[in-house]
Amino acid sequence: MRQYPVVLSALLVFSSSPLFAQQQPAHSGFLESYPAMQPDTKRPGAFIYVAPGATLKGYHKVALAPILVWYAKDSPYQGINPEDLAGVTKNFRAALVKNLEPKYPVVDATGPDVLQLRIAITQVYAEKKKRGILGYTPVGFVVGAAKDMATAGPNVNLNSATIEAELLDPSGKQIAVSMDPLVIDADKREKLTFAQIADILDAAGKRIRARMDADNPP
Repeated sequence: MRQYPVVLSALLVFSSSPLFAQQQPAHSGFLESYPAMQPDTKRPGAFIYVAPGATLKGYHKVALAPILVWYAKDSPYQGINPEDLAGVTKNFRAALVKNLEPKYPVVDATGPDVLQLRIAITQVYAEKKKRGILGYTPVGFVVGAAKDMATAGPNVNLNSATIEAELLDPSGKQIAVSMDPLVIDADKREKLTFAQIADILDAAGKRIRARMDADNPP
């Protein structure tokens, strides 16, 4: 099984496939503002920003905004069944939450000790799969089950996508930003899957938890 390495860099780090882009991805518009970002020297293809003096000290809860999926404007395919998409994003959220709770409860409201986390899967470039007989059968989603997510990657082949994320303080000020483009190797005929993205977010949840633990010792 292929491993998707994760390296802790600064405060906010997401893992990426060994298949990476060489240039900073275009701004999708997901973030209200895009700070000047620098290449992550430890993870080729990723770009990061960390506010001067940033720390996660004093944060004991996390407000996780709904995870969004945005298609690239030039994607050959622009549609996913809303129920399938809801299942995919539910799995993405679960991959993060399971690593934060119960020590750092995921809440809906902001507060002085609440870290805000926003994530979107943007620049999704997809092609519709050819459906076999099973393609016409409703697929049930099991939270956290990668094989379900791979199936639910609903009749779509992913050629590329970018994970955009930001951490905000209670006032809405950016603490850190990450842009991580994920692409396929056409020569190897490999495809990016929703399951791989879920694995990346699962690893990200572990790293955020570790950073919060380090900045908030017992």
